[in-house]
Amino acid sequence: MKEKIKKILIFVLVMLLSVTNVDALSVTKAGDAVVQKGEYDSIRLVAGNSVTNRAKIDGLSFAAGNDVLAEGNVSYGLYAGNNIVINETVEKDLFVAGNNITIGSDAIIGRDVYIAGNKIIIKTDIKRDLRLASSSVDLSGVTVNGDAYIAAENIIFDENTVIVGKLTYSEDANVTGLDLASVGSVKIMETQKIVVETSLKDSIYSFVISYCAALVTMIVLFYFLPELKNKLNKLQINASNIAKIACIGLLLLIVTPVISLIAMFSGILTPVALITLALYAISIYVSILFVGYIIGNKIISKYLGKDNTYLSLACGILLIKLIKLVPVIGNIIYAIVLFYGLGIIYNLIKPKR
Repeated sequence: MKEKIKKILIFVLVMLLSVTNVDALSVTKAGDAVVQKGEYDSIRLVAGNSVTNRAKIDGLSFAAGNDVLAEGNVSYGLYAGNNIVINETVEKDLFVAGNNITIGSDAIIGRDVYIAGNKIIIKTDIKRDLRLASSSVDLSGVTVNGDAYIAAENIIFDENTVIVGKLTYSEDANVTGLDLASVGSVKIMETQKIVVETSLKDSIYSFVISYCAALVTMIVLFYFLPELKNKLNKLQINASNIAKIACIGLLLLIVTPVISLIAMFSGILTPVALITLALYAISIYVSILFVGYIIGNKIISKYLGKDNTYLSLACGILLIKLIKLVPVIGNIIYAIVLFYGLGIIYNLIKPKR
């Protein structure tokens, strides 16, 4: 299922390359609660813990946050978050990625809909094609006037569900109400299961190598960039500051590859885009290590009463890697660490950009 979601997200990024009718890029503030109103003729980027869009945007509306509510009128909609509710008019295509996603009955989607999420509920009709990947999707009472490609474990239809074109779904999906729905044609995909067996010895070896590589990387960075350590030590560690920096990091994580891919296809900016993507990949890796050092330094300073760079690195990076091994909650914490680390990198280079 994770591979299916990755394919959908990659497809979404490719589709974004076709968005060429926008005139400018406009970024609003990142904060705890952001409400966007007014009229704009540009790409609008918004991030926060709670994000609400009530604006009229003649271009791409992008919003990322824990809770996202879309109630505006936009040309293209691109939304990412934990809980997402769409009740707005999207004149062209809608792209959504998140955990709990609801496309409300008041939503009007002019063309295609692309969704990757955990639990998806759709209550409005789709003018053209629907493509989604999820754990569960409810299409009760929905009319899809084009094709529906559904990669989901649980799919719900009812007697009011209509799919004019072709319905495609996985053979291992748990489908309810398909015999009641009106469907043009059905294609069932064969599920390919790939089982990779990894011994405990190999897992431990991989963990140790990864851990040592991370330590060496940070030691080298501190050696060639001695001011980096001092800047990390001076960071203010409090809930509000962490939330603000993490929001900036989340925005960078999603927006950077999209803009880079658009620039890559422009021709003139291709070299810049390639360099940006390379730096982006490096930043994702070292951002985790930066946060590891910060955590380790706080722990070592508290219990030893003084700074110790090597112990801080060893302790913090080990703690981060161990947390990642914890099912579910470990991945959530690791994601927050990634967002926070990227935000730190942005703040470090911002004065010199």
